[in-house]
Amino acid sequence: MRVLSGLARGVPLKTVPDFDTRPILDRIKKSLFSILDSAGLLAGAAVADLYAGTGTLGIEALSRGAERCLFVERRADAMKLLEANLAKTRLQAGAELRCGEVGSVLAQIQGQGPRFDLMLYDPPFEFSREPAHRPALEAELALAGTLLRPGGRLMLRCERKAGVPAPEGLTVVRHWTDGPHAMVFFEAGA
Repeated sequence: MRVLSGLARGVPLKTVPDFDTRPILDRIKKSLFSILDSAGLLAGAAVADLYAGTGTLGIEALSRGAERCLFVERRADAMKLLEANLAKTRLQAGAELRCGEVGSVLAQIQGQGPRFDLMLYDPPFEFSREPAHRPALEAELALAGTLLRPGGRLMLRCERKAGVPAPEGLTVVRHWTDGPHAMVFFEAGA
């Protein structure tokens, strides 16, 4: 794992050495950020990296010109590695870290109104795949959507075989697949 482009290009990133956190493959990350760059969604953006793990997506966004990034991760061990990755890339100034459940953190900051241009939402695959979790997933995505500025985007990383969720207040604007992986891009309404 490494930063692919921008200010911290080539810097290797630490990852959690277990299977509970699954870092994004460089090939998939390159495609994702090509899509985001070509849509003009990174330069000067306020970003949230939800289910951040060790921060590979949010760090890539900061390296490519995002102004700031909120990282949310519940695992303390992953959060320590995230802090080390931010220090190694020298991108700490634009980072805000919150250790906790994504839904709880989003509920805490909801009263502050729309504040993000882009949300990178990378939950455990079973949360986005299993029908039993669908109501909770859609509720959490809808909550996240309330924190997007009008026209802001939310990217959901999931398995290709997972059905596309339909959260209230968000509209699917792109569905991209690569092998077993999928990225669903939602846009916030006005």
